Amino acid sequence: MSKIPYLTGFNAYLKTRHISERAHTEYMNSLNDFFSYTIQHNEDYKISEDVKDVHEMDVRLFKNFMMENLHLSPSTINKVISNLNVYFKYLFSLKKTPEIPTLNINSVVVPQQSDFPIEVFQNLPKYLNADLSIYTRLLILIIAKGFNYKEALEPGFYLTFNQLKFTTLEKKFLESYQAFVTPLQSHWNNKNLFLSRNKGANSPLLTVPALHRDLKKDSETTNLDLSPKKLYTTFILMALSTKDLSDDQERALNALETASLLYYRRLKRELNFMND
Repeated sequence: MSKIPYLTGFNAYLKTRHISERAHTEYMNSLNDFFSYTIQHNEDYKISEDVKDVHEMDVRLFKNFMMENLHLSPSTINKVISNLNVYFKYLFSLKKTPEIPTLNINSVVVPQQSDFPIEVFQNLPKYLNADLSIYTRLLILIIAKGFNYKEALEPGFYLTFNQLKFTTLEKKFLESYQAFVTPLQSHWNNKNLFLSRNKGANSPLLTVPALHRDLKKDSETTNLDLSPKKLYTTFILMALSTKDLSDDQERALNALETASLLYYRRLKRELNFMND
């Protein structure tokens, strides 16, 4: 446990709120995690261990750490921020700190099931043959095969992709894709899947910003969020909601690290995804 400033007084304050034992434990966990992180990343606080040296930026950094490194769900992050807010308001009321570091920290938006493009994977052939960018459709197919967009853009991924099994309808799309990409492969003398359409580019590989432009345009056309993260998250959540996994779903779940798998399972529960 890290040292939590004014813990005795705060514990006494929590008792006046008549919270449950579980809620009290959550407060302690939130504070312990925050100060354990802050003492490593705030040099002033590391030296002084004085709460006056804790500022808004420390909370922002910790919030980003929970999102990007710990992959905690939005509701979990919001609960932690709420707990910290109660603590710092308590200290401020006693003039133990000149500011409330959590005051301007916004909550993380908790997604709704409707925010996820479920129908893309429920009606995959329709979207593979829709009037969308060829690269948008290729990415959708790759994610439907259990891979994320970072893997898809890796040089050499075509070697893995070419070994996959495809349905007749998926092969129909791949014929269109091949007709599109063959001239680019010849120009660049490169077999990778995502190649730059700008023949004067410095690199043969499609850039991430260029892919995102295609996805943004197609998101507006379909009125669906087709961002890489949202597509992949949707695919994983659907896999976790399926009793009889396909080979592609099983491949995706097996590739997840434990922390990521726990994150998606927690998100699925919070969303009541697919009414499961």
